[in-house]
Amino acid sequence: MVVNQEHGTIDSPLHPSQVKVYSWVPEALALLTSKQFGLSIVTNQPAAAKGKTTRENLENVHKRVVELAEQAGGKILSSHICFHKQEDACNCRKPRTGMLLEALDQNRCYDRNNTWMVGDGVHDIQAGQTLSLKTAFIGSRKWDAQRVFDNEALLPTLWIENLLEFARTLCL
Repeated sequence: MVVNQEHGTIDSPLHPSQVKVYSWVPEALALLTSKQFGLSIVTNQPAAAKGKTTRENLENVHKRVVELAEQAGGKILSSHICFHKQEDACNCRKPRTGMLLEALDQNRCYDRNNTWMVGDGVHDIQAGQTLSLKTAFIGSRKWDAQRVFDNEALLPTLWIENLLEFARTLCL
């Protein structure tokens, strides 16, 4: 997770009470916003479709994530959420590009040539590269992701530890 801390399951939080953003996230978003980066969230959230929670809970989780993430003055311009399961084969679920295209269309005043897809999963990088965006993989190099990227013939533009390090790399 780039913004929200894991809470012991493979899924994102299933209820707003489980939401905890990483301590560096508000500062990172404030820094990016201060340097005129437009920020959008693009996220797969299939837990309701899998019967693990309700869509209302997931929508409230998302509202809470945004609220906590923006505490230091960062501004999220738009959110794009896929509530489908992988087997639904929808166009919006990453690695497909439906949500990214929607975000780009909704925020046309930003230069697509300077647009980044930032994520902590292979599907994030695949989606960004499909649209020829710059990509940043957030995660430790100790993780076995390099083998996965090699198997998928993917190479993120940046491989960086966390969102604050990404923001500082772009802005300072």
